[in-house]
Amino acid sequence: MNFFRIQNFSSAIFSLLIVSCYLLTVSLASAQAPDQGLRLVTSPLPINLVTKPGTTITTELKVKNGGTQPETLKIDLMKFQAYEESGKPQLLEPEPTDDFLNWVTFSEPTFTLAPDEWKTITATFAVPPTASFGYYYAFVFSRSQDVKQLQSSQTAVVGGTAVLVLLEARVPDAKREVEVVEFSVSKKFYEFLPATFSIRLKNSGNVHIAPRGNIFIDQGKTHDIAILEVNSEKGNILPNSNRNFDASWTDGFPVYTEKIQDGKTTLDEQGNPQYELKWDWNDASKLRFGKYTAKLLLIYDDGTRDVPIEGEVSFWVVPWRMLIALLVVGIFFFIGIRSTLRNIWNKIFRKPQTKK
Repeated sequence: MNFFRIQNFSSAIFSLLIVSCYLLTVSLASAQAPDQGLRLVTSPLPINLVTKPGTTITTELKVKNGGTQPETLKIDLMKFQAYEESGKPQLLEPEPTDDFLNWVTFSEPTFTLAPDEWKTITATFAVPPTASFGYYYAFVFSRSQDVKQLQSSQTAVVGGTAVLVLLEARVPDAKREVEVVEFSVSKKFYEFLPATFSIRLKNSGNVHIAPRGNIFIDQGKTHDIAILEVNSEKGNILPNSNRNFDASWTDGFPVYTEKIQDGKTTLDEQGNPQYELKWDWNDASKLRFGKYTAKLLLIYDDGTRDVPIEGEVSFWVVPWRMLIALLVVGIFFFIGIRSTLRNIWNKIFRKPQTKK
């Protein structure tokens, strides 16, 4: 019996040593494995250039290697267009007719970056005399073969980043025109803020435009209760396309805010953010109730002057559950006061009944 116990104990020790050596080997391999991910940081984004036909213009492209290994990078030339109405760019492969891509040269088409190193590349545009209106470039920083083909007319950058450049060759017959297609609010009745506004704009011209402005919220004769900024990042609308902008009025009491857990926004089953009601009693004076009017005022440059475009929408804020609670409290208070007054009346003005 003692022999078998010693043999089993030795086998257990041997197995434990094997497992320990395996775990140590895996840990060392994981620690020594290089980080193969390409992490690039670019600045600025995007770049807007304006020039005249027949001239040369330059701009600086700044890129940083945010990884842990040296990277040898190249710059690929692509073009882009608006993706749906979100304002996001859709990168497209060059076509044989895209002569404007041949206007560009780089100070260093390929280069090597050490970890945490910034590099400035100069892009030179030799704009021909025949150029006019807008041209939309995507300068893609990537490793040698990091562009994955999706379809014949569009691509996705794999392991790279793109700097967008909007070049306008200014000519007299350029058409700059923007109109408000829709200015709406997500609901006509709110219990509590935020109220979310959607602005849909259409560029019916032939040059990209970046309109900016504000939404002014009024209530009756009280003006400018809140002023919301629209397109603060100066996002452009490309020619013959629509773009949506959003703005939210959150300055109220109480107000719905995104639910945060462990530093992250919690999502529902559909992947949408979850909200919770926030009661900040320092903002109790900002209780919103009644009918409000939101007036949109945007301005864009048509080449000679600032042109205003406008819109207007109305909505209600009615904290109905709070009103019901106040009504219930008021009813109980009224009943209590009425009962107290009746008792006082009976004691003062009613004579006590005598026994027969």
